[in-house]
Amino acid sequence: PASEVAEKRDVALVRLVNAVPAGPVTIFAGDSTAFSEVGYRKATAFREIPDDRFNFKLGSTDTPLAENRENLSGGGHYTIIAMPDEGGADKRNLRVLDDDLKPVSPEKARVRVVNAVPGDLEISVYVRGRQDPLFDGINFKSEAGWNEIDPIAGTLELRPEGKKNVLASLPEVKFEGGKSYTFVVAGTASKPEIIKIEDDVVKDLS
Repeated sequence: PASEVAEKRDVALVRLVNAVPAGPVTIFAGDSTAFSEVGYRKATAFREIPDDRFNFKLGSTDTPLAENRENLSGGGHYTIIAMPDEGGADKRNLRVLDDDLKPVSPEKARVRVVNAVPGDLEISVYVRGRQDPLFDGINFKSEAGWNEIDPIAGTLELRPEGKKNVLASLPEVKFEGGKSYTFVVAGTASKPEIIKIEDDVVKDLS
C-alpha cells in the first residue's frame, strides 16, 4: 500500500523476514505479539502498527533473545530482519530497516542486499555475465542501501569479497522497472542462501 494511505491512519507498515536457520520466530511489539511463528526464509506481508516508539523483542517479552527499540513514523514501511548472532546459538539479532518504499520510475529497478550470515564473510553480489558487481564488500548485519539499476534479467551470484568462486546463486531473476527488490543472505558461511523479496508500491490516487 502507498505510504500516504497509512500516514492518514497514523500507522506504520511493518513486516518480518526470518533469517535464523534454527526455526520459526515470534516477534513482540511492546507487550503485544506482532508476528507469530514465522518460518525460516519466510517474509510476512506488511501489517499496520501504530506510529509510536516500540521495543521489538524476539522470543519472549521477559527474556528476549534479541531486542531493538525503534521509532516508527506514520506512513513508513519497515522490515524487521531476525538474524543469528556470533555469540552463540542462544542469541539473536534484530535489525529494523526503514524501507523508504516509494513508487519507482518505470525505467529503473531498486535493489538492496542484507548480509545475515554471522561471521566475517564479506559478500559481493553479481549478475552473471556482468563484470561489475551490484554490491561489493557487505559485512554481517550490514545493509548496502538502495541501488537503482536498469531493468535486467539473469542469474544472481553471491561471491566472497575479492574472489570469483560462487557461494550461492539464484537463477532467472528479473529486475523489472518500477519495482524494488530486497535480497537477504541467510544460512552459514559455508552454505549461504538467498531470500528474495519483491515490492511494487502503488501511487496514491486519492
